[in-house]
Amino acid sequence: MRSQFLTLLCVLTFLSCGWGLFDSAVSFWRTDAISQTPYIKRTLTPEQQKQQPTEYFEDRSSGDAPMPGDPEEIRSLAIAQFVYSLLTLIGAILMFRLRRIGFWIYLLGVSTGLILPFILAGSDAFLHTFGVFFSIIFAVLYGFNLRDLR
Repeated sequence: MRSQFLTLLCVLTFLSCGWGLFDSAVSFWRTDAISQTPYIKRTLTPEQQKQQPTEYFEDRSSGDAPMPGDPEEIRSLAIAQFVYSLLTLIGAILMFRLRRIGFWIYLLGVSTGLILPFILAGSDAFLHTFGVFFSIIFAVLYGFNLRDLR
């Protein structure tokens, strides 16, 4: 019998992976439009500026330069995100069905999500792997439920 905690983890993973698959498909098929999206700087009223917390980083974007930039890099990162989301989704579906092999497929997906962006896009991919760190936390939480899986 599946615990409520395992069910909750799987449902959250289903939602996350579904969004990741959709996002990567859009990024792959609409790469040119995404690469030409201009950076729009928000202008705040004086009242909003007082309520805005102090920012401790420097914005080095170049005004109207396309964000995020290179279409080939966007396409490569979309492929990496698609593979990562697909593997973690398959792993979560198998764990939802109480199959232990799903945990190992999920770990393979998380490893792929960490490594593949660096292979396809180089060192610039570090910022794009941030979401995978939440998957590492989920992997640990899934690990607590290994005894329920057969």
